Amino acid sequence: MSNTGYLKLAEPLLIHAEGETRYYHMLPVGTPMYKDYSFPEGHTRYIVYVNVKGGFEAEKIVSDKQNLIDPIWGETVKKEDLKQLMDDTPVSKGELVRILKARKMMREELAQIVREWKD
Repeated sequence: MSNTGYLKLAEPLLIHAEGETRYYHMLPVGTPMYKDYSFPEGHTRYIVYVNVKGGFEAEKIVSDKQNLIDPIWGETVKKEDLKQLMDDTPVSKGELVRILKARKMMREELAQIVREWKD
């Protein structure tokens, strides 16, 4: 890993675990991400450091692999996924504005999503 700098998210990033029922969570704007490795398949692995207050429940995974890394996946919000994201994931007003600007969504596209939104 290079110690020359890091990337700071300018838009929220959806994250989810492989094999999960596609429950999404978000890394917030401003999260620092440190580039670890770029794969020939076209994706890049980043490191995000998390300080945890207090204890938490977890399952210990034992492996015979020397350098076990089991990453989660991250992706930007696509225009076509925005309606489902708003239905299924808590999104703040600020996060929503940044997503809309990053996807260059037009007002009419947003209006269509709002019209189809189920309360």
